[in-house]
Amino acid sequence: MKLLMQLLREAGADTDKAFTIVPLFGGYFKAVKRVEEYSPDRLALCIADGRLTVTGKALKIDKYSEQDLVLRGEIRGVSLE
Repeated sequence: MKLLMQLLREAGADTDKAFTIVPLFGGYFKAVKRVEEYSPDRLALCIADGRLTVTGKALKIDKYSEQDLVLRGEIRGVSLE
């Protein structure tokens, strides 16, 4: 996970935030309790503050461990419900 964190920082991600979107890469999400919905154009995550929904194109979960999730693809929107 250290290498992943280093790569995210070099790509411009702020790994101290709850989530970070990196253009032309995808996103990094912290404190994910579970994945509630997943498709190539929509991802719903259960987090401490509720439900976080990510919409986009060609979304793919790259890494998911210890409540950290790396999402690849074109992210078009994020909303908190």
